[in-house]
Amino acid sequence: MKTLKISDEAHSKLTSVVGRLMAETGKMKTYSDAIETILYRSVVLSPDLLNEVESFVKENSELGHTIKEEFIQDAIRSGLTNLSKADNSGEFRKGRRYSKHSAKA
Repeated sequence: MKTLKISDEAHSKLTSVVGRLMAETGKMKTYSDAIETILYRSVVLSPDLLNEVESFVKENSELGHTIKEEFIQDAIRSGLTNLSKADNSGEFRKGRRYSKHSAKA
């Protein structure tokens, strides 16, 4: 087995993911499991969008989000709920992209 040097920050993040995986599964996990999970569960967002989310979270802490990941998870859940309701009412059209510019209040 090869040894890989990683930064303290990477070590901290991997350790956090390993802990979360062990809590979810009740089984021992390794850095390899954590890396595989990160790669499988990752979504790439543009730096502009991430900056917008980070700014929003900081400026709206009263909403209860402390980190961008919490906000993004809640936003996705909310979006799925809203799109499901729209789809059931016949308002959603497959393939249509929603954005702040195309959304109607």
